[in-house]
Amino acid sequence: MVQRARNDAAEAGTAFARRFAWLGPQEQAEVARAFAEEHLSVRRRMLQVTVARADELREEYSRRYAFLRRRLVATVLGLSAAVSVVLAVAARAIG
Repeated sequence: MVQRARNDAAEAGTAFARRFAWLGPQEQAEVARAFAEEHLSVRRRMLQVTVARADELREEYSRRYAFLRRRLVATVLGLSAAVSVVLAVAARAIG
Protein backbone atom coordinates (compact mmCIF):
# COMPACT_ATOMS: atom_id res chain seq x y z
CA MET A 1 0.00 0.00 0.00
CA VAL A 2 2.86 2.36 0.86
CA GLN A 3 4.65 1.55 -2.37
CA ARG A 4 1.46 2.16 -4.33
CA ALA A 5 1.06 5.57 -2.65
CA ARG A 6 4.66 6.43 -3.51
CA ASN A 7 4.16 5.38 -7.12
CA ASP A 8 0.94 7.40 -7.35
CA ALA A 9 2.71 10.44 -5.91
CA ALA A 10 5.62 10.09 -8.32
CA GLU A 11 3.25 9.76 -11.29
CA ALA A 12 1.24 12.78 -10.15
CA GLY A 13 4.44 14.76 -9.68
CA THR A 14 5.70 13.86 -13.13
CA ALA A 15 2.37 14.74 -14.73
CA PHE A 16 2.33 18.07 -12.88
CA ALA A 17 5.91 18.92 -13.88
CA ARG A 18 5.19 18.19 -17.56
CA ARG A 19 2.81 21.14 -17.57
CA PHE A 20 5.84 23.41 -17.35
CA ALA A 21 7.39 22.65 -20.73
CA TRP A 22 9.71 25.66 -20.49
CA LEU A 23 11.56 24.11 -17.54
CA GLY A 24 14.65 22.06 -18.17
CA PRO A 25 14.80 18.35 -17.34
CA GLN A 26 16.53 18.96 -13.98
CA GLU A 27 14.02 21.64 -13.00
CA GLN A 28 11.09 19.42 -14.03
CA ALA A 29 12.54 16.58 -11.97
CA GLU A 30 12.83 18.90 -8.94
CA VAL A 31 9.24 20.13 -9.39
CA ALA A 32 8.05 16.52 -9.76
CA ARG A 33 9.93 15.48 -6.60
CA ALA A 34 8.56 18.42 -4.58
CA PHE A 35 5.02 17.73 -5.81
CA ALA A 36 5.35 14.04 -4.94
CA GLU A 37 6.54 14.89 -1.42
CA GLU A 38 3.62 17.24 -0.88
CA HIS A 39 1.22 14.69 -2.35
CA LEU A 40 2.45 12.04 0.12
CA SER A 41 2.27 14.53 2.97
CA VAL A 42 -1.36 15.32 2.16
CA ARG A 43 -2.23 11.63 1.92
CA ARG A 44 -0.51 10.98 5.26
CA ARG A 45 -2.49 13.77 6.95
CA MET A 46 -5.72 12.49 5.43
CA LEU A 47 -4.98 8.98 6.70
CA GLN A 48 -4.17 10.30 10.18
CA VAL A 49 -7.46 12.22 10.27
CA THR A 50 -9.33 9.12 9.11
CA VAL A 51 -7.70 6.94 11.77
CA ALA A 52 -8.43 9.52 14.47
CA ARG A 53 -12.08 9.70 13.39
CA ALA A 54 -12.35 5.90 13.38
CA ASP A 55 -11.03 5.85 16.95
CA GLU A 56 -13.58 8.50 17.97
CA LEU A 57 -16.41 6.52 16.38
CA ARG A 58 -15.23 3.29 18.01
CA GLU A 59 -15.32 4.95 21.44
CA GLU A 60 -18.70 6.56 20.79
CA TYR A 61 -20.29 3.33 19.58
CA SER A 62 -18.75 1.36 22.45
CA ARG A 63 -20.35 3.76 24.93
CA ARG A 64 -23.70 3.54 23.15
CA TYR A 65 -23.55 -0.24 23.00
CA ALA A 66 -22.75 -0.48 26.71
CA PHE A 67 -25.63 1.88 27.54
CA LEU A 68 -28.10 -0.09 25.37
CA ARG A 69 -26.90 -3.40 26.82
CA ARG A 70 -27.44 -2.13 30.39
CA ARG A 71 -30.87 -0.81 29.43
CA LEU A 72 -31.84 -4.11 27.82
CA VAL A 73 -30.70 -6.15 30.82
CA ALA A 74 -32.61 -3.84 33.18
CA THR A 75 -35.73 -4.10 31.02
CA VAL A 76 -35.55 -7.89 30.86
CA LEU A 77 -35.01 -8.16 34.61
CA GLY A 78 -37.87 -5.74 35.27
CA LEU A 79 -40.24 -7.62 32.97
CA SER A 80 -39.20 -10.93 34.52
CA ALA A 81 -39.94 -9.57 37.99
CA ALA A 82 -43.29 -8.20 36.83
CA VAL A 83 -44.27 -11.52 35.23
CA SER A 84 -43.25 -13.36 38.41
CA VAL A 85 -45.41 -11.05 40.52
CA VAL A 86 -48.39 -11.42 38.17
CA LEU A 87 -48.04 -15.20 38.17
CA ALA A 88 -47.73 -15.31 41.96
CA VAL A 89 -50.83 -13.15 42.37
CA ALA A 90 -52.74 -15.27 39.82
CA ALA A 91 -51.68 -18.47 41.59
CA ARG A 92 -52.92 -17.16 44.96
CA ALA A 93 -56.19 -15.99 43.41
CA ILE A 94 -56.78 -19.41 41.88
CA GLY A 95 -55.62 -21.43 44.88
